[in-house]
Amino acid sequence: MDTQIELQISDLDNVPHGKLIKFMGDLDATNVESTLDQVTKLIKEGFVQIVADFRNLRYVNSTGLGILLHFSKTAKEKSGCFKIANVNDNVYEIIEIIGANTLLDIYDNVEEAIGSLQARR
Repeated sequence: MDTQIELQISDLDNVPHGKLIKFMGDLDATNVESTLDQVTKLIKEGFVQIVADFRNLRYVNSTGLGILLHFSKTAKEKSGCFKIANVNDNVYEIIEIIGANTLLDIYDNVEEAIGSLQARR
């Protein structure tokens, strides 16, 4: 059975090349390809300042975490960044168990993540 993930993508005001991506649902092996395609397309289009809002992300597995690390690496290679905000305890626990909390830029809320982007300029 496929699990559902929905991405809502919007512009980030006052952040050149910035996008906010709201992740809703579960991110796992059944839907990782569509997520990869959508975010990779944004990065290729030059949107490399990305804030991922995980407020409504219920679950992520190691496959999903792998693409999050890929997004972070790809954005950095293009002089950008991939920041994560509003991570619930269940998702953070998985990130921490795998050790990805030291590799991902994680913020308590979207405002802090956006502020860190604006500070980079």
